[in-house]
Amino acid sequence: MLQLKMFSFNPLQVNTYLIYEPGGIGIIIDPSCMDRKEFNELQNFIEKNGLRLEYQLNTHGHFDHVFGVQMVKDAYQPIFKIHQDDAGFLRLAGDHSRGFGFDFEGEIPEPDGYLDDSDIITAGTINLTVIHVPGHSKGSVAFYEASSGWLFSGDTLFAGGIGRTDLPGGNYDQIISSITEKLMVLPDATIVFPGHGPSSTVGKEQVSNPYL
Repeated sequence: MLQLKMFSFNPLQVNTYLIYEPGGIGIIIDPSCMDRKEFNELQNFIEKNGLRLEYQLNTHGHFDHVFGVQMVKDAYQPIFKIHQDDAGFLRLAGDHSRGFGFDFEGEIPEPDGYLDDSDIITAGTINLTVIHVPGHSKGSVAFYEASSGWLFSGDTLFAGGIGRTDLPGGNYDQIISSITEKLMVLPDATIVFPGHGPSSTVGKEQVSNPYL
């Protein structure tokens, strides 16, 4: 049975998710640990549970969601993937972070490959379907693990909210369309794990999200 561990990293409290088989393979989503102390928290969990990271996947390329990509890559050599439309953000992570008052000097590695809509990322018994949901950024994606009923929505859909659309590549009409046409059609019981803040369900967001 698949397990899920959530970490909240960096001053913007990004949710990093680790999906794993006990004692086996794991996939990390949005590795956002900003410094060695935060990375050690992640590393201690991985090593205590004897996990082997197969992939690190990003829902989008904004700096706060990619702080930890290089540290994870150096330690575990997972396959790093992001949507091609957001790959350009990786080279600008330092500049963008400083523009928001953060001192990030690290380098973000080039992706090992790109995510496309309807791709299925498989590692052991983990099967993540890629859902392209532009609007927060052009390359925003969500990941759906159907057998567990888990949706990792990044900064597209939050509990009671949606992602901001005033950043480069953002588009309000597009994010609403992405959510209503691609995410709200999933089963009501699907648990929504967003990029920040608490979880929700598709059914709850259908009836209570003021933006939808």
